[in-house]
Amino acid sequence: MEIRFSVPQGEVGVRGADGDKELLSLRDWLEDDDELRSAGLRVESAYQDRPGAMGDVLEWFGAACGAVSLAIEVTHSVRGWWRSRGHEGELAFTVRGEDVERIGGLLRDIGLRDAERTDGTNPGEGRPGGDGDGAPR
Repeated sequence: MEIRFSVPQGEVGVRGADGDKELLSLRDWLEDDDELRSAGLRVESAYQDRPGAMGDVLEWFGAACGAVSLAIEVTHSVRGWWRSRGHEGELAFTVRGEDVERIGGLLRDIGLRDAERTDGTNPGEGRPGGDGDGAPR
């Protein structure tokens, strides 16, 4: 199972310094999580040369999880990261492998955009609590 994180494309002004900064911050957060690493999490990054940019730019990174339980732990870590940030920029995700709807639902509840949804809807956005447990805050 893999969860890919990226900055949404196709909208004017969405990708920029804030989005790139947030993507790098989340990648570093997951790479620095000793518990996730010891559980087998592998973080793989893809870079792209972008005209006008100084060097390569992080296009996306994937969190490779050997089991659904590890993917759930990744979503909990992402939730902790999201709460610690000022919510600058916007991030998207794509889930590949087992239990796609469950993991996708947890990430949508946090406030990330599902890159696979082309209909413009992202269930979970604006839900009370925003952390996937349904509890009011």
